[in-house]
Amino acid sequence: MGVASFYRYFKYNLYHHPTIVASFVLAIGGPAFFAVGYPIRREMGYKYPVDEPRSYPIPAGPRTKTIGYDD
Repeated sequence: MGVASFYRYFKYNLYHHPTIVASFVLAIGGPAFFAVGYPIRREMGYKYPVDEPRSYPIPAGPRTKTIGYDD
């Protein structure tokens, strides 16, 4: 099976079964992005965003008593 017969088979399937061919292209393209895409992003200077805070900061001073809302 040479390159020409593979090309003919690919063209036949692309014409008669386009969704299957598209799913194979996407299935191959996903892992390829992890191998190629992330190093290219790092090379271009992409910085990861800062993590959001995990908790609310505790105030430094003592708490003040609330006035006027007693039951």
